[in-house]
Amino acid sequence: MAFFLNRLFKNIGIDLGTANTIVYIYDKGYVVNEPSVIAFKNNSTVFSIGFEAKEMIGKTHRDIRVIRPMADGVIADFTAGEAMLREFIKMAEVPSFMINKIVIGVPTGITSVEKKAVIDSAVMAGARRVHLVSEPMAAAIGVGLNVLDSNANLIIDIGGGTTDIAVINYGGIVLDNTLRIASDEMNEAIVRFVKNRYHLRIGDITAEKIKIEHGIAHESMEEKTFTLKGIDYQTGLPRQLVVSNKMFLEALSGILNAITNAIIATLDQLPPELAGDIIDRGIVLTGGGSLLRGLDVRLREILNVPVSRPGNALLCVAEGTRKILESFDTYEQLLMS
Repeated sequence: MAFFLNRLFKNIGIDLGTANTIVYIYDKGYVVNEPSVIAFKNNSTVFSIGFEAKEMIGKTHRDIRVIRPMADGVIADFTAGEAMLREFIKMAEVPSFMINKIVIGVPTGITSVEKKAVIDSAVMAGARRVHLVSEPMAAAIGVGLNVLDSNANLIIDIGGGTTDIAVINYGGIVLDNTLRIASDEMNEAIVRFVKNRYHLRIGDITAEKIKIEHGIAHESMEEKTFTLKGIDYQTGLPRQLVVSNKMFLEALSGILNAITNAIIATLDQLPPELAGDIIDRGIVLTGGGSLLRGLDVRLREILNVPVSRPGNALLCVAEGTRKILESFDTYEQLLMS
């Protein structure tokens, strides 16, 4: 019967991120990996979603409204968030009446109101049962760590809107710290730096692009130059200049220091009995923000503990929801209903 129901009704795992949404469907694999952006025409009709909608940011006329429904890892605009979730599921070609349960990764510090918004959106999209799992827990499972044993694991998941820091063992979170500073704030910091240093106006999309292509977090990274394009603040005309990737060390220093200090504050609360596990096993970085070149080197140097980043860092939370769905009885105790 269980086999029959799994074939007929679909179980879905979702990493509902501020920057990107990843959808996994049991027996179909990863079917969606798109930016968490939706565009409406005349305020009601869905015009585009994902990559297409993101390309429209800052380029549309007044009849088209582009929205990022997620903020700080949770749904900030319920109507747009529900529509976006429904459209992503539709992209996966799953009729709403065939959805059984959905497992969604959320920040550790999510409030009860924010939980309700996520759950209601999933129910409106057609889910019969909705389960939430903290993103660092899902990431740890996705990486392949045994979260149910006695050894402590320190996970740092740097997403678009939040940085989740958690110490996990015995199937629970011993310590957690959610910092609402992550990749989006890095983009904003780059925009401010370019404005103040080069008197050049660039948008968040450009800032994100150059961060992904050229960004570094440690001075040991090879110095390279690249072309920066924007609008001159004094003349109002387009201008381009060649800059060094070392600019990111200064532009992102405030954000990286805030994340580092939050990690130190979390470690300071660590029970002495678990300190040995962290020294031996180190820190695991996950999430899109962890892909910043040299970030692992920076943290290793400051914290004096091993720091690793898996090859699937961007997919760890989604991979965790996949494993939870595949071994639901094993991991059900870790979920929020």
